[in-house]
Amino acid sequence: MTSKVPINQDRLINGDEKEFKSLFDLLYVGMVQQATFYTNDFAVAEDVVQEIFVRLWEKRGELKSVQNLEGYLLLSVKNRCLNYLEHQQVVDKYKQYCLLQEIQDDDDEDPEQFIEDIGKLLDKLPEKRKMVLELCVIESKSYAEIADLLGISLNTVKDHVKKAYAFLREELRREVSFPVLFFALYFKGKVYLNK
Repeated sequence: MTSKVPINQDRLINGDEKEFKSLFDLLYVGMVQQATFYTNDFAVAEDVVQEIFVRLWEKRGELKSVQNLEGYLLLSVKNRCLNYLEHQQVVDKYKQYCLLQEIQDDDDEDPEQFIEDIGKLLDKLPEKRKMVLELCVIESKSYAEIADLLGISLNTVKDHVKKAYAFLREELRREVSFPVLFFALYFKGKVYLNK
């Protein structure tokens, strides 16, 4: 067996944990970098690579036919990332469908116009308030995390979120649900619907 990495594949196949750890230490960072390139999300990239290593350990007997271990793992990263992205497209379309259904169920107005209206209103928020709202809604950060990140008090974060929702409610003359707000923030400036 030939391999570009200095790993004894026979020992790895036979369950040598030191050999596995050496392989992990040698390739992990590069594999995460490649996965990040595909997914554009470091946390997802780390998950992808960890899943690959778990599967490699569990199915190490299948490595007997692998001639280039590093190439095999990098191809696994690419394939797993492409599968993840394909799955995300399905999830995103389903979320979009559900959100649009929610908007349509609430009102007879055009859902795309409603999202666009929310986007325009979000632009009217003070910059700090909008940033707090984005961190809360898009990045799912807790109030404490936002306070720490921005160097402001927890009460200030709560106040920004409360005032942002109040502003939207007052301007739109209706409540804006969290999912609709997420949709408006996430897709701000993008084409909202694929007609």
